[in-house]
Amino acid sequence: MNEIVKDNEINNSNSNSNDKTLNSSNDEKIYLNIKNNIHIIEKPYNNNLGSLCELFLSDIFSIELLIEYLIKKEDHSSIDILSNLLFDKKYSSKTFFYLPQLCSLVRGKNYMQPIENYITYKAAEDNMFAVCANWIFNSYIKDLEGKSKQFDKCIEDIEMSLINGVKISNEDDYDNQFFINKSAKLNHFDNTIEFYIKLKKICDKLKLIKPGQDKKNNGIKNEPPKTLKQARNQYLRKHLIKINKKINQYIKTKFDLKNNPFVGYILPFENSSNKIIINFLPNYSFCFSTKARVPVKLTFECINLNELRQKKIDENSEIKIVNTETNDIDDVTQSTEEKVFESEEEEEKEKKSQTNSEKEKTKKILEEIKYQNEHPEEEKEVEIENIISIQTTTENQTKADDLVNNNLKDIFGQNWSTITSEIKSKSQYKNYKSLSIESFIAKSNDDLRQEVMTMQLIKKFNEIFKKANLPLHLHPYEIVITSSQSGLIEFLPDTISIDALKKKLLDYKITFNQFFRAYFKENFEEAQKNFVESLAAYSIISYLISIKDRHNGNILLDKKGNLIHIDFGFILGISPGGNLNFENAPFKLTKDYIQVMGGIESDIFLYFKSIFYKGIIECKKYVDIFCNIVEAMGIGVPMPCFNGKNIKDVVNNFRDRFLLTYSDEDILNIVYNLVDKALNSWRTTQYDIFQKLTNGIIP
Repeated sequence: MNEIVKDNEINNSNSNSNDKTLNSSNDEKIYLNIKNNIHIIEKPYNNNLGSLCELFLSDIFSIELLIEYLIKKEDHSSIDILSNLLFDKKYSSKTFFYLPQLCSLVRGKNYMQPIENYITYKAAEDNMFAVCANWIFNSYIKDLEGKSKQFDKCIEDIEMSLINGVKISNEDDYDNQFFINKSAKLNHFDNTIEFYIKLKKICDKLKLIKPGQDKKNNGIKNEPPKTLKQARNQYLRKHLIKINKKINQYIKTKFDLKNNPFVGYILPFENSSNKIIINFLPNYSFCFSTKARVPVKLTFECINLNELRQKKIDENSEIKIVNTETNDIDDVTQSTEEKVFESEEEEEKEKKSQTNSEKEKTKKILEEIKYQNEHPEEEKEVEIENIISIQTTTENQTKADDLVNNNLKDIFGQNWSTITSEIKSKSQYKNYKSLSIESFIAKSNDDLRQEVMTMQLIKKFNEIFKKANLPLHLHPYEIVITSSQSGLIEFLPDTISIDALKKKLLDYKITFNQFFRAYFKENFEEAQKNFVESLAAYSIISYLISIKDRHNGNILLDKKGNLIHIDFGFILGISPGGNLNFENAPFKLTKDYIQVMGGIESDIFLYFKSIFYKGIIECKKYVDIFCNIVEAMGIGVPMPCFNGKNIKDVVNNFRDRFLLTYSDEDILNIVYNLVDKALNSWRTTQYDIFQKLTNGIIP
């Protein structure tokens, strides 16, 4: 238990302490005793602060409350005490999640030097923390066009902390050991930073690649690429081979269990602590194509750093370079390329001019939306008579069953578990228990900081649903910024976008509902339950966070029937088209979804509304946690959802959506009205049609 200690108690019990020198002033001071280390609070003690200290040091105080008080408090004494609490293991183990908020507070508030001190201290303990803090502070420097001595110093302090380390007595604790080679951790840090900078440059270069442009094939014995896709993939793989050779060379020449026990590159995901990228798999890595950029999917082998340190590596061993003598990507990854990003062929279609008919339809939709904005009393509704119950005849469904079984049973591609098992069986690291095969998508020319914040909210929603044992399924995934214009997104295997799926279904003239029932025929009830519970969960967060741009390219279906939402560029009151207010439905609830549930008079649809209601009631209890995540980011980080707005207004509008002033009975009525509004949304239909006309995304 932490405790408050006063001057006379400190002087009597710690006269020989090597901690900070005590101030000899007659003013009564507060000292915070954490893990037997005395931290000085520089402001005079007073009764009000004493009451707050009792709260700060109580058992009920949490990391969430700590963040809330860091936002609220301006006086130095409170900030000092709160910052010192971060050193306590109770909080320190949870600070990686809140690192974006801590860094934002450092940027946005006047007195945050104690927070900087904690970040520097934590960086010395944890290389992944150090790397991510470096990226965040560097993004601030870019925002300020390099005019920031404060954040230059933050980065310098992090690097110095890595050199100086944290001295402990346990020589077997490799994470914190004060290495004889003091530069070891810094070298590992620098190598990781250098790698991700290189990765951004590769993504930037790929946009400029043309077939036949890259004459040097670096020993790859394949024919010159004939297509843009082949040229880009060959360029990417050539550089992955170079990176593998660099890791191999490092192992052979510099790896030392005692003095330099670092190898590979840090995988900077919260759920991947101590995982080190040890080998890239070129044949399982490839390029996507979109209008503005060329993201890449990288697949690689990881080993837990602790296990790697404990095993002696044969100094004559070499990294196994995966065969890259192929122009195109392997069949095992080909079918999943459209999961998140548009394919290269679709990009080419988008570049073509719209036909006159498409232009007229687009113009008409925009005119109708503008008219509805000016005359809300005349808001249109879609006809729902045809979705009161499912209208699929037995004959049609039998035909769909045959088509799916014969042509679409591999629509999701090869099982990711099968792919990873095959890779592991051939790996030179197969004897490592911690060996795992991972993938992420690297993006450049894209500010992902708003996406990071949204995913933090989704993780908290998911945590709350699980804690309450509610059958609401979200699929949080990792997103990390590596600069103000680049980042990493965890790849979602065994999924396909609804857009890519429906493009396939058009070829066979079957509906989404028919496909769903045919594909999951043997386990339909389980898949339907997964579908409804994920639909309800994402409907709740779409309403609360006000997530827009919900076209079918941004919604995935997985192999178990779950929906997964991606791409959160429009939240908290901003939407595509600015103030056009295209999507005013609280969430997306389409005819396809209703038919999978069996119609609006089905028990499953009633179940959907029931768990939606329970989820809203549960989220209401934790409104402050959600609002603190948003407000802390708004204080210091420029993001689209804050641009030109008062941060307090954004947070208050967000808070209002949790229906705090309404009774549970009133909320039940509101939920039913929200469902009706989503179901009858003419605008959702028009937005999907608009996306089809302008971007080729299937409604």
